[in-house]
Amino acid sequence: MAIDIPYEFEQFVKGFYPSSTDGITTLEQWIQENLGFFDQRSRDVIRQFLDELLSGRHTDREIEEDWRRQYPSHDFRDGGHRPFLTRVRDLLGDR
Repeated sequence: MAIDIPYEFEQFVKGFYPSSTDGITTLEQWIQENLGFFDQRSRDVIRQFLDELLSGRHTDREIEEDWRRQYPSHDFRDGGHRPFLTRVRDLLGDR
């Protein structure tokens, strides 16, 4: 079931490209570096979208397809999308 993907998430995905890891030593740093380009309203939109995507109503395959529909430069091995996006949502915190 494809869902509407907000512009903010599209832009977030595009922020993960090969040289974006220069000087980055952890996954959390990489995520935080990318999130730093977004204002609070945009971060809230991304978090709300991730809340829906990770709600249990979407399969791992659907999550993978939603990521790949953004034409990312970076991708994950099969099954890696959910853990990565869960970590992003955790770093965004509750509002």
